[in-house]
Amino acid sequence: MYTPKLFQETDRDSLFQFVRDNPFGLLVTTGNDGIPVATHIPIELLPDADGQFQLVGHLAKANPQWKLLDQATPALAVFSGAHGYISSSWYDHVNVPTWNYLAVQITGRTRVLTDDETLAFLRQQVDKHEAYSKHPVSVDSMTEGYVRKEMRGIVAFTMTIDTLQGTAKLSQNRDDKNYQNIISELQQTNNPSAKELANEMAARRP
Repeated sequence: MYTPKLFQETDRDSLFQFVRDNPFGLLVTTGNDGIPVATHIPIELLPDADGQFQLVGHLAKANPQWKLLDQATPALAVFSGAHGYISSSWYDHVNVPTWNYLAVQITGRTRVLTDDETLAFLRQQVDKHEAYSKHPVSVDSMTEGYVRKEMRGIVAFTMTIDTLQGTAKLSQNRDDKNYQNIISELQQTNNPSAKELANEMAARRP
């Protein structure tokens, strides 16, 4: 991922937290024909049995991308956060418009999970996201036979974390006056992502 040094994020713990907070990622692999294949899916950051962090997710079995994943496939996972258009009219000088954003990219190699590993992963994933529900359900609230039957329609995988890169392009190259004006303009939009971007900028340069 091309990232100018000014916008590079390198703190591993912060990047991992970003992945936890933005788990809907893009899994990219290269097919046997050399053509890239990508699927938008939730991908979780979880420790393995040795305490090493890995990415874990699942694809629909009808999605042929899964057939690539049991070959120690080199893969790319992309996680995006808040982003927004920055108008040049928000500066006190002539300049070009740009786009601010937060993103993390991870490369690694994949392995298809066994049925028992898949079941354990689904328990963790459902529990994590059901924690925000008024009436949470769990995998354990369903019969194991039913869950295993439904599992026939998916293929779960794990992915090592070989490289980890983060970008936070947040107008760090602007002086305080223009920086604060960008925050103000973003906050006045009706775009939730733009407002989230403004909050991130405000937190980094109060």
